Amino acid sequence: MRIIHVTHGRANPNGSNGISRVVYYLNKYEKLAGIDSQIWAIVDGAKKHTAYRRDEFVTVECFPRVTLWSKGDIIKALLAGKENIDLVHFHLIWFYDKNIIASALKKHGIPFIITTHGTYSNPHAYTGKRMIAKWLFEAKYLNMAAECHILTREEGTGLAKYGYKGKMFVAYNGFEESEILPDLNTDFFANQPFKGRYVLLMVSVLRNDKNIPFIIEALSHLPKEIRHKLAFVLVGPDYKGNAARYRQLAEEFGVSDAFYWMGPLYGKDKYSAICSADGYIMASYSEGFSMSIIDAMICGKPMILTSGCSMNYVSDTSFFIKCEPYPQDIARAIIAYYDLGDERYLLGEKAKEIAHSQLLWSKIVSEMKTNYQRIIDYAK
Repeated sequence: MRIIHVTHGRANPNGSNGISRVVYYLNKYEKLAGIDSQIWAIVDGAKKHTAYRRDEFVTVECFPRVTLWSKGDIIKALLAGKENIDLVHFHLIWFYDKNIIASALKKHGIPFIITTHGTYSNPHAYTGKRMIAKWLFEAKYLNMAAECHILTREEGTGLAKYGYKGKMFVAYNGFEESEILPDLNTDFFANQPFKGRYVLLMVSVLRNDKNIPFIIEALSHLPKEIRHKLAFVLVGPDYKGNAARYRQLAEEFGVSDAFYWMGPLYGKDKYSAICSADGYIMASYSEGFSMSIIDAMICGKPMILTSGCSMNYVSDTSFFIKCEPYPQDIARAIIAYYDLGDERYLLGEKAKEIAHSQLLWSKIVSEMKTNYQRIIDYAK
């Protein structure tokens, strides 16, 4: 079985892009499962096809961007290898280069699937240029796929609403135990101004669709005896100057003493921060199957999550407090969470148990392999 993953960028598993991390680990564990799995990436600035060896497990075949007039080296390579390629696996199709590649594959009878990574459940799919793209071409390219791989059952609803009419299958994102590095600093916040407070952590790029402004506002709805003991700590890269806007918003709501942004953290520092936190919060309107939530699960953190975080259909949802993505209900959930006292520990243990029983990459790839073979068989 030969699978070609088509993505954008060099699949860095240690950066802030969750899709890159997913592609890396799918490739690694598919190889370990006996699949001839490769990553063929469109890379900004690439002038010719080169191989980038990321480590002993993963090598990324890097190709220049694709244009209508040049067609592109990646298309030439895919068509040249047509007889030896069982399935092409796109990670997102929202990228003009990939639209051109998909058209060529369809024309020449090479089957492909698309992992949509929650994109079409996101409210942004119905705004601005994305809404224009939906009507002009995006749904068209989705419907060229043999199937779409969705990360959650909720995502299937969003994809159907968007205009996709084909088949779908579900397989979650996963984790590798070695990602949790040894000798983590579990007192990572020792020199921070919020030392001694109850830390609710969130790891995310600072985008508004992550609903960070409503979490900040929710802090202002907490009783003073809780708010003065709590710190909402945000870890992640800034986005279009939102860090300054969020700080200003915290001042306007009178909660600047309870909101802290630490910038991006990676590798050992990221996991040290998660392990040092008391709990984890994510109040997004819509997520795929968030890698940062999985990180918090394997670190044994009790959580507050919205339905949009897509954890409603794992086998046991007792590891988090549920809330809706508006300030008053986020505040209600924080209060309920705080009132659990020492019982919060049980939520964290349940989160870790579910991660190890359902979300190991080896298990996820076994499900992917079964679906790959089923699609290859009927596409022949």
